Amino acid sequence: MKFEALLERVGTQACFDYNTVSLLFPEESKESLRTALYRLAKSGRIVSLRRGLYALGERYRKTEQNGISAANVIYQPSYLSERWTLGWYGIIPEKVVSFTSVTPRPTRRFVNGFGTYLYRTVSQQLFTGYLQREIMGVSVLMAEPEKALLDCWYLEPGEWSAPRMESMRFNPENILPDRLKTLGALYKEGRMRRAIDNWMRYAEEQKEGDILL
Repeated sequence: MKFEALLERVGTQACFDYNTVSLLFPEESKESLRTALYRLAKSGRIVSLRRGLYALGERYRKTEQNGISAANVIYQPSYLSERWTLGWYGIIPEKVVSFTSVTPRPTRRFVNGFGTYLYRTVSQQLFTGYLQREIMGVSVLMAEPEKALLDCWYLEPGEWSAPRMESMRFNPENILPDRLKTLGALYKEGRMRRAIDNWMRYAEEQKEGDILL
């Protein structure tokens, strides 16, 4: 399989997998295709996102592709959430380098040329509260601000007391209390109910502090 032929057949796709390539090149043996893909990845003409999943190298792409857009594709179904999303919304001051997502599938971690991707498990019932957003020219599935916060509380161990929230320097400005309560009702753990109650007090204290300033 020559790279020019691959480029002609998958050039408009954001990513492609081994099965797609095998269908596009039925005349090639499985061993030949695997060897060709390995060599192309080693040369940088394609990027290995995870085993069997690839994107074209940057100079050959005809569609917008970046680390953000790859997050939904590498491990499906999933949506961006937790700390990366909280940073993107400005709810925490730090911009998180690793792409954090949630999925109903087993927890996984992938590292590739775009970055580090962490996928953490939630039940199918909790796999909700996300929407489609346009970021840097690509469409991605991302948690609503309130769901990203809840996913963070749920997946990180321990009690989320008001002092812990303050230590995280959470910015409550973009969190809608009613939406937080609605999505929070999906969680049955007492720890989550206490976190929501603590958030309401924390957010009110932050609001009063801004007024005093």
